[in-house]
Amino acid sequence: MRLAIMQPYFMPYIGYWQLVAAVDRMIVLDDVAFIRGGWINRNRILVAGAAHRFSLPLRLASQNRLINQIELATDAGWWRRFRSTLAQSYRRAPFCEETLAILEPIVSEGRGPLLPFLLHSVRSVSAHLDIRTPLIASSEVDPEHRQRGQERILGLCRHQGAAEYLNLPGGRTLYDPLRFRDAGMELRLLVPHERPYSQLGGGWRPWLSIIDLLMHLGRQATRAELARCDIETPLATRPS
Repeated sequence: MRLAIMQPYFMPYIGYWQLVAAVDRMIVLDDVAFIRGGWINRNRILVAGAAHRFSLPLRLASQNRLINQIELATDAGWWRRFRSTLAQSYRRAPFCEETLAILEPIVSEGRGPLLPFLLHSVRSVSAHLDIRTPLIASSEVDPEHRQRGQERILGLCRHQGAAEYLNLPGGRTLYDPLRFRDAGMELRLLVPHERPYSQLGGGWRPWLSIIDLLMHLGRQATRAELARCDIETPLATRPS
């Protein structure tokens, strides 16, 4: 069984969805510290032909709180303003109305705890792209949370009976392949490859939110992009 373990993000870039699609199960790491200024509640879209960062409004967001302790701010007008930005910026994109129709039920009812909202958004986009990977919150399978860092990941992998742990390229500096091998598992890295596609305004701005791909490419072509990645086995060497 191939497992991924990642924090939840709002409308992340294509690499996140490639990871979800490539595994048998994904654990959403919800009981770790929220990172202010990170990508949990923000990403980038095109506005006037340039990359523009957007952010979900949060209440009492702090790095002293866990992700599953953060709440969405009560801002009834946020989705209206964000939708207006999307509609204006992508009005000439071939799949604008289709993508707005996907986002509407995800975002318009957003209120209360952040985690259920993020899980709902990931599951909704996954379903749209025909990704059927089950998502499980880490707090549900490891409520005591006794380990940290690499040992926590290894513990979650053992709990799920994983033979492979798949991570994005950032895992190259975080994890020791030999430690996984000694535990009876293989560490693999998924390396995304994004194919340049025609964007509004010309030019090329890579690694934007999945929203941008859906606006320009639509469901079927975005789904085809899920396969544009390599899975590598990092070199494992023991010190002499």
